[in-house]
Amino acid sequence: MSSVFTSPLPDLDAERVRREHDEKLRTLQKRPGVLLEVLPDIELADGAVVYVKHGLGRAPRWASASTVRGAVTAGAINELRAGIDRTKVIALQASGFGATITIDLAVIP
Repeated sequence: MSSVFTSPLPDLDAERVRREHDEKLRTLQKRPGVLLEVLPDIELADGAVVYVKHGLGRAPRWASASTVRGAVTAGAINELRAGIDRTKVIALQASGFGATITIDLAVIP
């Protein structure tokens, strides 16, 4: 990935700021989304409630599962909210897949 800022600056303070911005931009370019966190390889046993710790420090604004891996039949994944402390976990329940499935969970804090 090329940098937005390519030429070193003669002023030392300005050059330090340029390098910091370049580093931050490179970090953002490697992420799947600026506000998006991806929790990979979550296993959901068919019919069981699974509590996924997210570490966001607050309830997520949005969560969505990736394409299901390992299913035998079509099914559904539901997020359970009643009685759940969403500042700490996301409660998911897979049903109808006929097997333990694996997903990646995309979360927006």
